[in-house]
Amino acid sequence: MRTDGDALRQLTYGAKPADGCEYSPDGEWIYFNTEHFSATPGHAQIARMRRDGGSLEQLTFNAGVNWFPHLAPTGDLACYLSYPERTRGHPENLPVELRLVRNGDWAAAETVASLHGGQGTINVNSWSPDGRRFAFVSYPMES
Repeated sequence: MRTDGDALRQLTYGAKPADGCEYSPDGEWIYFNTEHFSATPGHAQIARMRRDGGSLEQLTFNAGVNWFPHLAPTGDLACYLSYPERTRGHPENLPVELRLVRNGDWAAAETVASLHGGQGTINVNSWSPDGRRFAFVSYPMES
């Protein structure tokens, strides 16, 4: 929808969840996590669609439960949160990975941090304006 609240339009449909949407820096794509491609409840993967809702495309194809894709303002990097296999939703207090995507090569995403976190670790885009850093939250280990 527009910032004035007009032109509200639903782009995803069906019973399977979709969450964590974000525009690409060029405004052409919307990135998000969804269970649309999975027969396993809770198995979210990263996807994108054109801003008009067309061209739905799955981007991650791994055993992790992937959430919150965030694109750098420069458009050449993205990061997302990957939960352990069979995680349902996006809970807190789990071992998770921050995965980095370079130049749109989602199949070659690399783990740049393994930490204790989850809900709240990167729920919102936290890239620096120059796209050289991103912020995240790691939880203290409970003893």
